Amino acid sequence: MMMPNTKLEAARLKRRWSVEVASSKVGVSTNTFNRWERGLQIPQLETLDLLCKAFDMSPEELGFENVISAKRRTKRSDPSVPGQTMALSQPSTLAPFPLPESSGALIFPQQQAAEQIICPTQSCESHQTAGYSDDRHEVSRRGAITLLISTSAAVFGLTQNAHLPILHPQEMLTLGEVNIPLCWQLYMEGGLRELSRVLPEYLTSLSALAQRPSPYQKRAASQASQIHQLAYLLALQRQDFGIALAHTQEAAHTAHIADDNNLLVASLVREAFVYQHLKRTHQRLRAYQQALPYSQHCSPLLLGYLYAGLAETYACLKNEDMARSYRDLAYSTFPQHPESNEHFFYTYFCWPTIHKMEGLLFLHLNRPRQAQDAFTKVDQAIPTAIVPHRVEVTIHQAMTAFQSNELEQSCALLAAATTSAQTLGSSLRYGEAYELYTHMQEQWRNEPRVKSLKDLFHQGPSF
Repeated sequence: MMMPNTKLEAARLKRRWSVEVASSKVGVSTNTFNRWERGLQIPQLETLDLLCKAFDMSPEELGFENVISAKRRTKRSDPSVPGQTMALSQPSTLAPFPLPESSGALIFPQQQAAEQIICPTQSCESHQTAGYSDDRHEVSRRGAITLLISTSAAVFGLTQNAHLPILHPQEMLTLGEVNIPLCWQLYMEGGLRELSRVLPEYLTSLSALAQRPSPYQKRAASQASQIHQLAYLLALQRQDFGIALAHTQEAAHTAHIADDNNLLVASLVREAFVYQHLKRTHQRLRAYQQALPYSQHCSPLLLGYLYAGLAETYACLKNEDMARSYRDLAYSTFPQHPESNEHFFYTYFCWPTIHKMEGLLFLHLNRPRQAQDAFTKVDQAIPTAIVPHRVEVTIHQAMTAFQSNELEQSCALLAAATTSAQTLGSSLRYGEAYELYTHMQEQWRNEPRVKSLKDLFHQGPSF
């Protein structure tokens, strides 16, 4: 049975901080901080570092002794391979990739890859029982992609004497060119848990190459920026906003090294997206504006998305004229076939993305009917499976129904969004669903249909 974290609560109350103030200082949502205090969730190691800095206290003083114990266990090397050093790379301060909380043992990426090679069918079956699609073809495809990227991640972690990597930089970068698009594909198909296990080795190895002057530096920096942007998405889904922001900043830094305006603009618009979830609209606008000078020399794919982001931000600021102006620019600039663009594989910006931004624009302007039309376009264009885009549009449709005062539709869509967020393993979408639920309680406090939704939330998320 989970026990409330009285040490963390006492530390917060001693500083006379509300939960909202404390969560803002750490860079997480209020729901996440509440779950820490209630003992329903523990922070990841990198988030724990931010928490300790915010309170100027040790993990033990904040009631997280068990997290430190787990960290010590992860530093043990794998003794199962005789005559070979299986040294783990030094953990990056920007590599927040937890194992699922339901896992009974710590698994290194190398160990997991070996297990999948021995029995990939068993691995696929384990993913299916973890709550993935019942479609055998889909599970097999996801298992195959996971196997491919896990094997390369394991090789990245192998070292020779003096901790020198076995692979030559040219070989590592060739593997990266093949496997980074697969990593993005795995994320888009809902494989958040699988990806979180294998991404640290890519991040550590490519970041090291990107910082070292060599003939391979720019190429390595390009790949590192792409991996940091993917890591940002994983951190965002866990509501680790401080870690997500750090990844976007590292992505921008390595994009500068790569001298790639497209990567730089992509990094800055993702930084803006973190500020959106932190409800810091002016900082979000500054991030978009910072990207504008670089956008004149980048792909229409990035430029169109930047305009769409500016449109939504101005709508959030209730500046309808600017919002509509940038929306029109987005529609006139964005390529007709974005999937054919060379930058699509690490952005996945597509027409449903633009329609989603337009839907949010109309929500900000309190135009639910027009928002509904935009989200319907998204709904018709994305897979019905439980993938990040599907869960996102479902919660947006629920918000639109609520703004339209449609009780039954709001409840049905909220229930679907909540269970899908649980299945996907997205704390971000679960938190958004819970926030909407609180608004529904205020508006329809005596409605039995709303009261019946409490069972979706009373124990907190299961991931």
